Amino acid sequence: MKRQKKDRILGTLAVLTIIIAWAIGANLAEGDVYPSLYEAFPEADRFEPFNGSGYTAIQSQSEEAVIGYVSIATANGYGGPMKVAVAVDLDGNIHGLSIVSTKETASWMRKVLATDYVESFTGKSYQDPFQLEADVDGVTGATYSSRAIAEAAMIGSRYVAGKQLALPLPEDVSPPIQFGIPEITLIGLFAIGYFGHQRKFKYKKQARWASMLIGMVVLGFIYTRPLTLSDINKLLLGFWPTWQTHLYWYLLIGGVFLVFTVDNKNPYCDWFCPFGATQECMGVIGGAKSRPIKKSKNLLLWLQRGLAWLAIILALLFRNPGLTSYEIFGTLFDLTGSSWQFALLGIILISSLFIRRPWCNYLCPLRPVTDLYRTFRKWILETWKTLRKRKPA
Repeated sequence: MKRQKKDRILGTLAVLTIIIAWAIGANLAEGDVYPSLYEAFPEADRFEPFNGSGYTAIQSQSEEAVIGYVSIATANGYGGPMKVAVAVDLDGNIHGLSIVSTKETASWMRKVLATDYVESFTGKSYQDPFQLEADVDGVTGATYSSRAIAEAAMIGSRYVAGKQLALPLPEDVSPPIQFGIPEITLIGLFAIGYFGHQRKFKYKKQARWASMLIGMVVLGFIYTRPLTLSDINKLLLGFWPTWQTHLYWYLLIGGVFLVFTVDNKNPYCDWFCPFGATQECMGVIGGAKSRPIKKSKNLLLWLQRGLAWLAIILALLFRNPGLTSYEIFGTLFDLTGSSWQFALLGIILISSLFIRRPWCNYLCPLRPVTDLYRTFRKWILETWKTLRKRKPA
């Protein structure tokens, strides 16, 4: 009872500090956009703002002349809103693009910027559909980032075409719903978890292993779509992407919290987390066992919670979901990450041979989130029952 009271007090303080960090982050000043304007339209000598989110590109030689316009357009990437400076010439064609700000993980953006993807938009007309795999070739392994740049290019070019050039705009078309193997797999994994959690189900162990292996292979190695702290930060920041193109995100986040709320079960971490499954596979090879650390148990628990809390606070302050991500999922499944992430991955994989799920038990930032959710869920239910008992007949 004493520990429960302590968890509730500290949980309440954590929530309050998260709300304060969100409020402070929302009021942080925007950065200077002018360097991006000159990068998108280097021929311009100066820019004059119009309508709040656009700039007129002016060339000053013997006489000043308008040579085009730049619009700051926003579209949702994997990590949240991405702002792109879209330079448009007087015929409505894209002259250049420049990334003003992005919430994407740095390693993913480096992958995009290392290609000629951004430059490939030069010359495209505002009338083009800007659809991946149609008139735009995306970057393999960075689909969401590629789609965000394409969408921003379309929004920015059409804004200039309509507002400044008075050109006829094509009819708005809703983006096609992205429903494929990842979404089907995710729904199937939730279904396996639902039946596997039933008391009368005889093949729980087999169902769990099947679920973990499917999650590891399909959601991990093939599509690299694990649940991360960045997803939680996006939810808290209100960076909710277009559902048609991010249906997987809504199914994953919504499914996890729905099952938690209704059944108090963790349908993800124990049943189909790709990295959790990888650790268990390593454990089978090495004969790993649960090795409780009694002396340092509380220290490790609060260290794990403290790291997750700090990562969330910093992400909300700087309004960047992936800014403080220290997870190593992408390092394993997509071979993307810094040198320290690869080193940590090696330590975790080797440890997994002898210790059951070392990352999940001692470092994963998602466990503190689920613990906090469980704490408040139980607290709310107990309060509701108490109020019902006090209600006069």
